[in-house]
Amino acid sequence: MLKKILYVILSLAGLLLIVLVYLVNTVINRPNFVAPGKLSDPDYHEFSAVTADGIKIHAAYYQGIPGAGTVLLCHGHGVNLNYMDDMIGFLRKAGYSLLLLDFRAHGRSGGKLCSIGLHEWQDIKAILTKAKELGYWSDSSPLAAYGRSMGAATLINGAKNLPEIKAFILEASFARLRLVAANDAYNTVWLPDTPLSDLVIWLISTITGIDYASNQPVEQAKHLANRQVFLIHDELDSRADLPQFEMLKKSMPHARTWISPDSWHVCAHKKNPVEFEGKFLDFLHNAGIYGRK
Repeated sequence: MLKKILYVILSLAGLLLIVLVYLVNTVINRPNFVAPGKLSDPDYHEFSAVTADGIKIHAAYYQGIPGAGTVLLCHGHGVNLNYMDDMIGFLRKAGYSLLLLDFRAHGRSGGKLCSIGLHEWQDIKAILTKAKELGYWSDSSPLAAYGRSMGAATLINGAKNLPEIKAFILEASFARLRLVAANDAYNTVWLPDTPLSDLVIWLISTITGIDYASNQPVEQAKHLANRQVFLIHDELDSRADLPQFEMLKKSMPHARTWISPDSWHVCAHKKNPVEFEGKFLDFLHNAGIYGRK
């Protein structure tokens, strides 16, 4: 009997080790789930900046019409700035200047470990500072930011330290990283949510030195109380699911909200382009961030 118990314990420990190795190497250590891609509109300027913690961040800038606002585009986990390409056409047509960046450990930026939205706000801070130095952006051009998934969580987590951003468009943000991790485990291997999820997160935090358990945008949403917010939920999203959207809504009761019909995670624009673009531009206008008149 003792041998059987020992066997079970060793088997579970081995399985846990495999899970940890997989997660660290695919989700944390320079995650890359897509081909590199490229921006279809070549009329941009590339630049880079170094964060306060010494990571080089790659970025791109599109010049808008004189006097227009600026929109910062923040990609999700495991992709890069090229995957915001679908946003560029209609926003440039509307006259806006655009800033895009590769978050740390993504794309052409440096860094080895991704914090999945906890510390990436430092990348935004560095890029905004450098963009101002280069004359790409100034306080006279009101700034809005759009983030998808990890990008949206980054904006919420960093809002306190990013007073430059006047308006936030947040699609498919998780409320707590712990919840989206549990959803992913269930959706991929039918693993139910148990205290094992907490153990895995604790172990990964111990290995990497990044406190993933503290990655809770819903607790940081209070820093958006005096700014314009547009929350977008993708109706068929099983990762940043409806209960998490409701949690974020409750934490930001002043936010404008929209549930994009029949769309999967971060696919609102792809699935409903006309409605998405109309609501997006209307929100910017109402927030005082104007493009082409």
